[in-house]
Amino acid sequence: MKHGLIIFFLSLFSVSAMADVSQARSIFQQLAHTPTIRAHFEQQKTMTSLNRTFTSQGDVLFSQQYGVLWQIKKPVQADLIVTERKLIQKTKRTMSEMNVKQSEYGSIATLFLQLMAGDEETLVKNFNLMSVEKNNAHWKIQLTPKHALFKKLFDQVDMQGGQYLDHIVLHEKAGNSTTIRFSQQSAQPQQLNVQEYALFQLAK
Repeated sequence: MKHGLIIFFLSLFSVSAMADVSQARSIFQQLAHTPTIRAHFEQQKTMTSLNRTFTSQGDVLFSQQYGVLWQIKKPVQADLIVTERKLIQKTKRTMSEMNVKQSEYGSIATLFLQLMAGDEETLVKNFNLMSVEKNNAHWKIQLTPKHALFKKLFDQVDMQGGQYLDHIVLHEKAGNSTTIRFSQQSAQPQQLNVQEYALFQLAK
């Protein structure tokens, strides 16, 4: 995945904003520094129209080389493979494939790929940096969409973490939200096992 420094037009920013950009850049570079991250996740999807919250959990593998593999354990078992080109959902009996550029759901899936990768270039292209807080090893970033597609789907993204990304909240339209919490993060093992590699090959 491509990483690198972005040329910011400093004349557009106040002194405070420039400090925010510098802090955000250091955070994104920190996230981009780790090529493989493994973690447990819990996702809560709140639907205000239904007055319900749907919870799922499992394990996630992020690989800068391949993409993100969500291995959902509850409430159902399924694998969700996300790359820059494809989104594949696989169960024991079924498999569906989607071109991420042809679906808004694919765009959301790749958003998580960009956040976990610290993909500064793509994030700056698609989002406005609203605020950054950094206190020793802990940090928080608030983003709002500038890309038209993301604007249709949600109003704000909150992310926080330390060495790794710990917490993401998507503030969606109509008061809905998606919250993902990561725990037990580890950069080891770096190498994919046979099953993980086979799943990523489905999305080539």
